Amino acid sequence: MLDFSDDVHELRNFYDHQRQTWDKLRQAEARFQPNRSWLDQDDVAAKALTRIQEILSAPAPYGLVKEAEGLIQTIEQINQALIARHREQVRPSIEAQLAKVQVELDAAKAGGDLRNQCLYPLQQLKARIETQTSLAHIAQAATLAVELADEAFSKIEASSKVEPPPGVEDKPVVKPRRLIQAASLVPKPYLETQEDIDAYLDKLRTALEKLIAAGDRIEVR
Repeated sequence: MLDFSDDVHELRNFYDHQRQTWDKLRQAEARFQPNRSWLDQDDVAAKALTRIQEILSAPAPYGLVKEAEGLIQTIEQINQALIARHREQVRPSIEAQLAKVQVELDAAKAGGDLRNQCLYPLQQLKARIETQTSLAHIAQAATLAVELADEAFSKIEASSKVEPPPGVEDKPVVKPRRLIQAASLVPKPYLETQEDIDAYLDKLRTALEKLIAAGDRIEVR
């Protein structure tokens, strides 16, 4: 009966005083999970995450819950630093794509509707990473920015082919843009000899010259 009384006391104390902290610990563990692979690379964060899991899986965690606030704060500081670093790395990539599209719109003397169609998705992406906390999603934003810019270029090129209404000034001609994936032209996994280099350069030169001869402009990636 004394043991049972102790158990009842611990349970009552948990629900009266520790339940809120316990729920906060569970929520924190779930919040950090998407960034776990990055957090595990930091020894301090990795140990704190392991300790949280030990507490959450303990059959009688009542005496351990007091560690929760310190563990959460430790991981939160490291997590926020990682998020800030990723944003700093990705932000210039999105801004570079915005600038490229802006130059293209100016050259095409694009109207307001076309400008909005081309710039708004990139602007939204830039704003979204400022509130995004998933490191994977922040990193993916750089690739998405390139895809959105490609879509914008296609819209600008298509718009330039539409005949303006009578009496409206002719639109500037937008030269077709073609992408060259330089790595895809490598003839073998590794270039090991001068002959390998010459073969690759010949193949690349041929592809570039063909596009230029067709009146296109080239973006190499």
